[in-house]
Amino acid sequence: MKAVRLYAQVLVDVAHADKSGIDLVAVISELSSFSLALQESAIGVKAFESPMLSDEEKQKALSALCEKAAMGPYSKRFLSMLARRNRLDLLPSIISEVERLQVENKGGVIGDLVSAIPLDSSALAGISEALTKKFQKPVHLNPVVDPTVIAGMRVTINGVTYDGTVRSKLAKFASMS
Repeated sequence: MKAVRLYAQVLVDVAHADKSGIDLVAVISELSSFSLALQESAIGVKAFESPMLSDEEKQKALSALCEKAAMGPYSKRFLSMLARRNRLDLLPSIISEVERLQVENKGGVIGDLVSAIPLDSSALAGISEALTKKFQKPVHLNPVVDPTVIAGMRVTINGVTYDGTVRSKLAKFASMS
């Protein structure tokens, strides 16, 4: 989505241009915590999209939430801007896009790794290292658990899927006979 990429790029560009040394990692951490709290809330993003509340009331509520979470001024301003534009629903996607931009800026790529069970950090590191050798650039993996995967894993990087699941192997075997 174009808006997500634009907001993410603005977030990264302003953080890098600010001479006061905005810690983008800290900002992303604050925004992630806020996003998770909104998603877990009974009213969440819907409250900020409601026409029943005035913009002023929404900004007051957002400000109170930011204060309670002890957020830095940069995170507060960014959330305030999203709320004014009724774009808080994009926050999880914006955070993912910022993380992707950071990896790309360092010459790396991000991929999704789908498995039946959660993988421990050493397994993820080993897979990432093997893929880094294959692609000759750092590969950062987003682990996704999918219980429909019987065994094995599926990795998607730059739109290309490498399917090592049992289901794909059985389908390949069935097509051969």
